[in-house]
Amino acid sequence: MSVDTPRVLQVLGRSAGGIARHVAFLSGSLRERGLAAVEIAGPPDLPVQMPRPFHEVTIPDGPLFGHRSAIKRLRHIIEQGDFDVVHAHGLRAGIDAGTAARPLSVTVLLTVHNLVRADITGSLKARLYRGAEKLAVRRADRVFCVSEEIGGHLRATVPHAADRIEVLYLGVGAAPESTATRAEIRDELGLDDRTRLVVTASRLASQKALPVMFEAIAGLPDALLAVLGEGPLEAELRAVAERLAPGRVRFLGFRDTVVDHIRAADAFCLSSVWEGVPLAAQEAILVGTPIVATAVGGMPELIEDRVSGRLVPKNDAAALRKALSEVLGGGDIVGTYTERARMDLLERFSTDKMIERLTRAYREAGS
Repeated sequence: MSVDTPRVLQVLGRSAGGIARHVAFLSGSLRERGLAAVEIAGPPDLPVQMPRPFHEVTIPDGPLFGHRSAIKRLRHIIEQGDFDVVHAHGLRAGIDAGTAARPLSVTVLLTVHNLVRADITGSLKARLYRGAEKLAVRRADRVFCVSEEIGGHLRATVPHAADRIEVLYLGVGAAPESTATRAEIRDELGLDDRTRLVVTASRLASQKALPVMFEAIAGLPDALLAVLGEGPLEAELRAVAERLAPGRVRFLGFRDTVVDHIRAADAFCLSSVWEGVPLAAQEAILVGTPIVATAVGGMPELIEDRVSGRLVPKNDAAALRKALSEVLGGGDIVGTYTERARMDLLERFSTDKMIERLTRAYREAGS
């Protein structure tokens, strides 16, 4: 294959949506621009339709069992496909793909999208993941991090590899086209003209701290919250929502596209105790929906409080309610927030810059 169009295998494990959407978007963009010949390897039950060719391989969630067969399968795919580059997304995919590619002298790139924090998962799991971080970084020739926070953490965790770790913001591309109007979305939810709509796109897991958002919504009498997503705590969170904000929270499940609901919303909200730089928040900016979120992870790299949106401390329902009330009240300040957020996004989270940097890395590997 020509150095100008290197052969690239994108590898990912199970995904709640964000990583899968990124891989699908990236692969499609590289192909459309003629920059790389891209194939994808991942589990068959991904929540997003993947471009073809697609190779089924299941990378286990746990640290112990099933990785040997995944590595064997990946090595076969890499060898048969004569790839120049393997680009893994996530730690487990990075370890297995890096192990598979090592004997074949194929360049391995790794994108780290998330961190595992002790305050979310507990100290034991966090310590295990520190080991996984070190191993994944050692297996990769170059490591891309989706936020400065992740980059700083990995440089501190694996200091001898600091020169191979860089921050590369994930551009989200243009806003997807609408498949439903604002009026249709509001009709679907049964909203009258007075009700303000708050939307969140969130895995139903402890990291997202959704009870904090439910409590904030409970103090906003004219607001309704629509939750897009699924996860292990759905039954528990439904019960909590009914207790804290009865009749004010709608669970809409996973949607292949969330942008129609985000576009119809009066605010996009995140109450997480940690975030990377979520693609749904970037989509909210692109469609002009103001953001109210916790000042955690990569969110301060995306939004500046009272300049391009509102950021509040984590686990503070009163502060989140006050910020939502301000944004839902409308006025010129909200338009100022959304316009500044869009300008900052297009400058710092440029899709063209992301693809240019990755293409350069792929070509360097191919040469």
